[in-house]
Amino acid sequence: MKSRGMKRRSVKMIYAAILIFSSMFSIVSAAGQEEKVEARLNSMSPEQKVGQLMIGFFRGPTVSEELAQRLATLHLGGVILYGVSGNIENPRQVANLTDSLQQKMQEKGEVPLFISIDQEGGRVTRLTQGVTVFPGNMALGATGSEELAGKTAQVMARELHIIGINMNFAPVVDVNSNPANPVIGIRSFGSDPTLVAKMGTAMLAPYRSEQVLCVAKHFPGHGDTAVDSHLGLPLAGQTRAEVEAMGLYPFRQMIRSGVPAVMTAHVVVPALDESGLPATLSPTVVGLLRREIGDGLIITDSLSMGAIDQRWGMEEAAIQAFLAGADLLLFGADTKHEPTEQAAIHSALLAALKNGRITEKRLDESVRRILESKARYGLLDAAPKAADEAALKQLASPEHLAAAEESAKASITLLRDKNHLLPLAQSGSIPLLWPEEYRAALPPLLKACPNLKPYLLPLSATPKDVPLAIRQAPLLVAGSYNLYRNRQWLQLLEALPQERSIIAAMGVPYDSEYLPVASTFFAVYGDQAVSVAALGEVLAGRQPAPGRLPVALGK
Repeated sequence: MKSRGMKRRSVKMIYAAILIFSSMFSIVSAAGQEEKVEARLNSMSPEQKVGQLMIGFFRGPTVSEELAQRLATLHLGGVILYGVSGNIENPRQVANLTDSLQQKMQEKGEVPLFISIDQEGGRVTRLTQGVTVFPGNMALGATGSEELAGKTAQVMARELHIIGINMNFAPVVDVNSNPANPVIGIRSFGSDPTLVAKMGTAMLAPYRSEQVLCVAKHFPGHGDTAVDSHLGLPLAGQTRAEVEAMGLYPFRQMIRSGVPAVMTAHVVVPALDESGLPATLSPTVVGLLRREIGDGLIITDSLSMGAIDQRWGMEEAAIQAFLAGADLLLFGADTKHEPTEQAAIHSALLAALKNGRITEKRLDESVRRILESKARYGLLDAAPKAADEAALKQLASPEHLAAAEESAKASITLLRDKNHLLPLAQSGSIPLLWPEEYRAALPPLLKACPNLKPYLLPLSATPKDVPLAIRQAPLLVAGSYNLYRNRQWLQLLEALPQERSIIAAMGVPYDSEYLPVASTFFAVYGDQAVSVAALGEVLAGRQPAPGRLPVALGK
């Protein structure tokens, strides 16, 4: 017994020694990293430091010498990839692109890039082919499962890392409190700030483990707005107490859990700042975020969006956003903008530094945070290469696809089935009324329910355009898409025999309030293939609909 006790004590001593050694190693490693950051910072020219503040878009699927020279001349801190800019064709091409970008910057002696993307899942998904496409946040909110949120983040981050993307502008942690919100909606986990915080926080550790820097957005909350900030400047009319309880709550929880970066919103929030400045340009609002996030990164939403560019212009907005406290200034592929405009923005920032409007001390604070983040994610000296062919085989693997299917199946929400129309009979033709504009979503539904007969009409159709066979059918299925906006489709659905109608809300679940007498109503939260397939399985009676509504209804 004595010998066994001594062995246990020996094991404990060895374990304690390992912990002490690991702790000492971490301290030494952190100290070495800090020295490396300071050395790099002190070696940089003003032009290089200013460039580190900028994340810009570019055009094309490859890195031309002209593009490489432009990125190096501007000393850009990062780039953002878009399908609309021709950056995304397939995973292998993106992996080659990210490798080329980092290699060219390294050859020219520049700091490796943040290579970023908006891969939220659901409605905002830039990579759509050859990767795992997940349901969006509101579908995840309907599952109520932190485990599924974590699985989603793990797979998305792993696939991004494999193809060389190291920063994702996700998750959205806006609380969607306005049913008519035109820009957030199903991008939000829901209308309950506790749920939103819980689901967003569950994604942090998986992102960290895959060495992808995630970005919570859009501070201090974009969920109570009625204007799309891509087009104009929204106003959030909540009281200070409402902003604290709703908009700010998820961000504070994310920050306490170690979120590495937060994106600001182009939203005027009088409860926080009465000046009329949008949060992105407000020293008061960004100052609040800085006090909360400490040395974490603050990133602007794209400064070429209409909310900012229409009034301030990108050069002045860049200076004001930086002076307000932002570290990284984003310039996305917004309408009527070109990558060549980034040179003038760089020059404007440099001029503000030279004339004293921007101080060297303030510039160094942000550049130091940027370099520290790059060091923390293995990007300071030499960015890791994108994966080889073996690793690329993990993309959209059966295991990854199963994770997306699991989330989709757990999200489908049956709001009501008053006349017990479910499940559908597996024989006989059942009409399916669907918007022509969204016909691409149908194949998984028709595969699951082959006896559905689709009738496609444009969203602008009138009730008179509905064939008599549908109006007289003993049972019918129809899809709805954001009826607060598509009023003619609403009128068309209202004219259907409500007692025999099964309606599936493929956008926001608030559609159910516009059709309160429809017998059977589903919330699907998006028309990604996995969600549409899951709906089909429920209609056919092969799967339950376990989702819980993650938003409050009631006009």
